[in-house]
Amino acid sequence: MKNYQSFAARGRQRGVALFVALIAMVLLSLAGIALVRSVDTTMSVAGNIAFRQGSIGPVNQAIEEAIDKLFKSKTIALQNQDNPGLGYFALLQPSEKPNGVPDVLAGDYSTMAAKYAGAGLPAVTADPVTKMEVRSVIERVCSAVGPGPWLVTIGTCDTLPPKVSPAGTDNKYVGKRIPLPPIPNFRVTVRVDLPNSNTVSHAQAFLR
Repeated sequence: MKNYQSFAARGRQRGVALFVALIAMVLLSLAGIALVRSVDTTMSVAGNIAFRQGSIGPVNQAIEEAIDKLFKSKTIALQNQDNPGLGYFALLQPSEKPNGVPDVLAGDYSTMAAKYAGAGLPAVTADPVTKMEVRSVIERVCSAVGPGPWLVTIGTCDTLPPKVSPAGTDNKYVGKRIPLPPIPNFRVTVRVDLPNSNTVSHAQAFLR
């Protein structure tokens, strides 16, 4: 009788040990899954930071190209007319997102690419090394084409005063002042994409 009781007690102890071992294995499994997820998140964050830093160069290049089109080579000759082929719009585009991004540069990659191409904007080629795609839009900060000889007014455009030399002169102009055009401001929005991923970077600059 005693031997039977001792055997039953040892059997119960082995059952408890197995149960504890199973719980320990479950806890270790959960800890392993949490560690894997933590590593994946860290790698994703590191990749996004690296992409954002890598996109600084293409963004700066796009802004420099906009400066050249507007002020240096002046390939955008008529600033009061749209020129989608050069990525230029004379007015702020409708359906602007709350963060200030024009609609043609907003949304997921496939949707944005379709809208961008449908607007007749310049073709995009990916960088052969980084595979990044850069798209940019130049907008004159105006809500409507204003009246007047310059088609730019304070009421319809965000403008600066005309450039006037502060230097004095002995031969002062006595008659009616020569009208000078107000200077409109321009907004450049740049989007950098890494295709086949959810990685995207937006940047904006104001030119005046």
